[in-house]
Amino acid sequence: MRDVWKSALEWYIYYGDRNRKVLYARLIMGVKDRLSDIQSKGELARHYMSTDGLCEDVVALLLPADEVWIDHRRTEDVAYGLRCLELSTGKKFDLMRRSPSRWLLETVA
Repeated sequence: MRDVWKSALEWYIYYGDRNRKVLYARLIMGVKDRLSDIQSKGELARHYMSTDGLCEDVVALLLPADEVWIDHRRTEDVAYGLRCLELSTGKKFDLMRRSPSRWLLETVA
């Protein structure tokens, strides 16, 4: 897993504003849904390097009035990190239910 993805996941896990964390979860899951067709970590890395604007598109659909406070880059990085964890573990992650554990990040990532 790329360091930037791991760092973004850690940021999300420890994010303190509960109300915004729920909104971030919706956005992150929206971005991650757009990555669902990617089937390998190599393909995921190539996609990351060649694609911009995923978060902006999702924000425009889900939270157009709240765009000012959103960290787009970090939101995308969390989504890529989650997809990487899914590819590594074979498990699906849904931030609307719960966050991956710090232990998982340390052992898998």
